[in-house]
This record gives sequence, C-alpha cells and structure tokens, in this order.
Amino acid sequence: MTRTGAVFTVPWPLRVNPHLDQARDSALDWMRRSGLLDGEQAAQDFVDWRLAEVAAFFYPHASAEDCCTAAQMMGWYFLPFDDQLDGEAGRDPRTVAAVCNALIGIMHGATGPQPHAAPTVRAFADLWSRMVRGMSLPLRTRVAFNWASYFSSQVTEAMDRTTGFAYRDLADYFSLRAATTCAFGQNDLGEKWGGTEVPPELWHHPVLQRMRQLGADVVALRNDSMSLRHEDVTGGHNAIHVIQRSRGCTRQEALVEASRHAQEKVDELVELEERALSRLLRAVDESRRAALRGYADIIHDWIRGDYEWERITTRHDEHRVMPDWASGLLVGAGS
Repeated sequence: MTRTGAVFTVPWPLRVNPHLDQARDSALDWMRRSGLLDGEQAAQDFVDWRLAEVAAFFYPHASAEDCCTAAQMMGWYFLPFDDQLDGEAGRDPRTVAAVCNALIGIMHGATGPQPHAAPTVRAFADLWSRMVRGMSLPLRTRVAFNWASYFSSQVTEAMDRTTGFAYRDLADYFSLRAATTCAFGQNDLGEKWGGTEVPPELWHHPVLQRMRQLGADVVALRNDSMSLRHEDVTGGHNAIHVIQRSRGCTRQEALVEASRHAQEKVDELVELEERALSRLLRAVDESRRAALRGYADIIHDWIRGDYEWERITTRHDEHRVMPDWASGLLVGAGS
C-alpha cells in the first residue's frame, strides 16, 4: 500500500538505536505479561505497527534497558490506551476523566501498581516507575507536568467528541495537538534517555519553547495527514480536516497546504537554531552548551524519526476497530 501524507524535507539523518531488536522482544514479552496483548494477531500488530522502531528512532542513544522501556511505553501508548479512547470509551468524558485521574495519580505517587483493577492503569504504574528512575527532581517534575497535560488533553478530546466542537484554524488546534501527542513529555524522556538534561533555568527560554513547539507542529501535520483513514471514520480532530474546513478546499489541496506548512516550520527551526540558538550557546558555559546541543538533537530525532515511522508503519493503513479481547483493558479504572 502506498502511504502518502504531508511531504517535506529535513536536514537531519535518521538515527536508530542499536538495541532495537532486543527492545522489540522485551516489549512483546512485557505487554503479554501485563495483559495488553492477546493472541498472535495482536502481537503481529505490534510488530507491523513498528512500535519498537519508533522508540529506537526517537531515542537513538538510550541504553539497552532504557530502549526496552521506551518500546514498552510505545506499545502501551498506542495499543491499549490511544486506541481505547478512539472508541466508545472516548465518547464518555466521565469515563475518560476517571481513567486519566488514576494515571495522573500514579505520576504523583498516589498509588503503586497493585491496587489498580484495569490492566492499562496497572501496566502504566509499572512503566512509570521505570520511565522516571534516576531522574533529577527538576526533570521528573517536568515529565510529570507534561504527561499530565497529555492525559488532560484526552479528557478535552472526549468533551469535544460529545459536543461536536471543531477547531476553526491550525493555530488554535496546535496548542491542543502538542498535548495529545505528548510531544513535550516525549522530548523530556529524550533528555533522560539521551544522556543530556537542560538546566531548569534554561528550559523555559523562548528559543527552546519555540523549537519544541515547531517540532510538535511538524509531527502533528505529518501524523494527521497519515491517519486520515481512521479519523475520517471516528471524526477525531485532524489538521487536514481543519485546513479543509477553514479554506473550503479539497483533500488533495489540504495535503499540499499541510506539506507547505510543515516545510515552513522545518525551515524556521533550522533558521532559529542558526540565529538564536547559536547566540544562546555563546552566552552559557560549556556544560550548558552541551545540554542545549543535545536538546536540539532530541527535537531533530523527534521530527526525523516520526517521518520515517509514519512511512513504514501499517497502523494508518485502514480504520482500526478495537478487538473484543481489548474491551476490558480500562474496566475498573479510577475505581
């Protein structure tokens, strides 16, 4: 099947973690033990959706242990959680809120893995403890904030599905979309698993804010343009739908427009790094320069890795229907 969507060029190479195969095996084993996979087809979906690959693309410098955790996280993120909320559960804001409250509570230390009845919540508790192990307090606090934003955005989407709310322009939509992809939370993990950490007094610098927002926007455009077969059916938010509505244009014209937007944002990021990041680098000491350069690489890996993953995954080939065995993965969440 030909997979097309927003098309643009980036100047950064694709980097692949050398522990990819080990991470794939580890994630399959963990998901089976956690009750998140049932049967050979579910396991084959994990492989065909290239969920270990996306972890290896986003975190090319992670150790073997951390790359395995990253692949498990991608399996959890895409298989039992994201797709669950695209189904009937995602049209009940109270149910989504209960699930997300339980997940946010785990991040804030309210509970451990054992009390949770729902396999999805119980598995996240196990996962979270390893995601943040060894983090500095500033980074752990930031990761929890950005992942809480991700979970909160799921409640927002559930309410939007119920009310039929639709975004009128991309600028408003992008502010939510950065949260619904967990872009900043994924970038935070890139610091932990990339061996670099931006000091808290620099992470809020306007240059870094703009860099990560550009990265989030580019990935949103690419992902939304590739996932239309699913979201044409579910009616979920999608940048291509926003462009078609706001411009009154055809699908093909909207894809051309999305490609143009994405290329402009990539070009802005390149220019921003050459002009403004370089100035910032000259103003700080060597250890901070290394952290800032590492952060730029994290954004590059995020954009380049997603572009490649969207090209090779079969996840977007057709509208996804939740299998019967998965109907119980969120039952009891929040109780």
